[in-house]
Amino acid sequence: MRCHFFVVSFLLSLGLFSLSSGCEKSGNRGEEATSSAALPAVEEHVEAFAQPLKDAYFGDLHIHSSWSLDAFAFGVRVGPEEAYRYARGGAIDHVSGAKIQMKGPPLDFIALTEHANYLGIPSAAQDPESPIHDLPLIQGLLTLDPVIRGEALTALFENISSDTFIPELSNEAVVESAWREIIDLADRHDTPGEFTAFIAYEYTSMPEGQNLHRNVIFQDSNVPTRPFSTFDSRNPEDLWAWMEGIRATGSDVIAIPHNANGSNGLMYQQVDQSGRPMDAEYAELRVRNEPVGEVMQIKGQSETHPGLSPNDEWAGFSVLDTILGRPTDKSRLQGSYARRALMDGLEMEEQGGFNPYLFGMIGASDGHNASSPVEENNYTGKIGVVDGTPEVRIIPPASSSDLDIGDLSSGSPFGAAGLAGVWAEANTRAHLFAALRAREVFATSGPRIRVRFFAGWELEPADLETGMAEAGDARGVPMGGELGRADPGSRSPTFLMQALRDPLEAPLERMQIVKAWVEGGEARERVYDVACADGEAPEVASHRCALGVEAPDLSDCSYDASKGRSELSTAWSDPDFDADQRAFYYARVIQIPTCRWSTFDGLRLGVPPPPGASAWLQERAVTSPIWYRP
Repeated sequence: MRCHFFVVSFLLSLGLFSLSSGCEKSGNRGEEATSSAALPAVEEHVEAFAQPLKDAYFGDLHIHSSWSLDAFAFGVRVGPEEAYRYARGGAIDHVSGAKIQMKGPPLDFIALTEHANYLGIPSAAQDPESPIHDLPLIQGLLTLDPVIRGEALTALFENISSDTFIPELSNEAVVESAWREIIDLADRHDTPGEFTAFIAYEYTSMPEGQNLHRNVIFQDSNVPTRPFSTFDSRNPEDLWAWMEGIRATGSDVIAIPHNANGSNGLMYQQVDQSGRPMDAEYAELRVRNEPVGEVMQIKGQSETHPGLSPNDEWAGFSVLDTILGRPTDKSRLQGSYARRALMDGLEMEEQGGFNPYLFGMIGASDGHNASSPVEENNYTGKIGVVDGTPEVRIIPPASSSDLDIGDLSSGSPFGAAGLAGVWAEANTRAHLFAALRAREVFATSGPRIRVRFFAGWELEPADLETGMAEAGDARGVPMGGELGRADPGSRSPTFLMQALRDPLEAPLERMQIVKAWVEGGEARERVYDVACADGEAPEVASHRCALGVEAPDLSDCSYDASKGRSELSTAWSDPDFDADQRAFYYARVIQIPTCRWSTFDGLRLGVPPPPGASAWLQERAVTSPIWYRP
């Protein structure tokens, strides 16, 4: 499951075996339903107005509640109903004993992605009438005795992080009952035109601690009677085969890989799971089942890494580059990051005529408190008592545990990220799912930056003024699209892009194009600044804005908003375009520097932030690529 040895060790090192007052309540499912009755009634479904030029919708396709076993084990007691309340702008209970609520507006859509492994066990464990409640392992997790609880946690996560089946937690009836409740909740909260609730779950493959997790998102309510888990198969290719069977019934489904950065290179290999070379059939299967990937997240970004992109000055953002289930071991870079995978796809297409890595990019939180903790100045942690208070997150423990997890002087390694942006005609399951499949999506690190990106041979700079979206749809392709050779094909296509700041966040510093191309059979990359906050053109030779990076005032986290802009837009042509070279391009937008959550926590407590933690960061958004395929 999501919580691995790092989390276990982190908890052990802090001595947090007994729960705080906010964690001690252990109600049954009936009590949870009673507490949820105060939720505002979901309005009658309304006919959604479809906007042909599309709008940007923001949501989170990766949220867990106490119904995921790892969250339950670390004291989370808020369930799926609370996840919907939080997403729609409400306040919910938190393991710290306080209420938590977004400062920003409600989300437009979510997917509750409880782990398929042991689905239903946490909710049954909270019911004293259930036989699950009396199991020794469950009683060990529920006790306040620190020794017994520590032993239960260690035993549980040793099995979870090695994908070892725990027979006493196997109950098919419990799984199917919980899955039915999850389906019913999503259908009840889904309000076309206002709020979209996808039916979903997480497939949690973790061979030798290496991350091969996927979130499985269904298009509609026509779903199987139970989810496919790693107890069916640990091989994601078997998951795809199961999905192909669902698709054959007329209902679509996709899988979204996440945290490739912790996969030790397994997420984006150049061979299949059995070690055989990929071929065109495999590439088509993968692209059909995984059209998008999650690249911004609490557990680090997997867009790129400084070791793979040494000439990209912004590649070091939110790096967490250890193996997910073996946090003292470094994750192999090749195969662990989206940009390199997209480049490998170019090479494979050049050499073999097929590309398994034609995917778009989104963000998500992976919050395990029934919430999406993406706001730096309102960060409430990833999972239960592990990082549920500022004190636990930033104050190093007085003594280390027997389990070696390395240096904790930097505080919690987790970040406040991210969200998915989707360009769709309306806020409905059908429209949003179609946009995911078309890859007309983008990732943000948390702020709701609205970024749009088109390319075309007949697009013009004047289209920025007369209607970029209308021109882009009529005479070009959007993010996620593919562009063929022009006739005669010797000039660069025109790229139109626009970004609007999140009105509750800092202004924008620069807009960039990330390009990769194949030259001599080898993929290369380059980052171009294309729009600058000072209004000046980037320097011709370096392709960089002449902007000095100014850190925020760390005494109060204020910043000089005059250093950024509310909007950046430009029409750009590739000065190095070669009509014979296959390539991809995606846009990246960078905010001016702002404080990281750890600095805000330090100010709240009146203590210095962890010395090894970044004091500030530059939030961002990245679009899905546009591929040039000559």
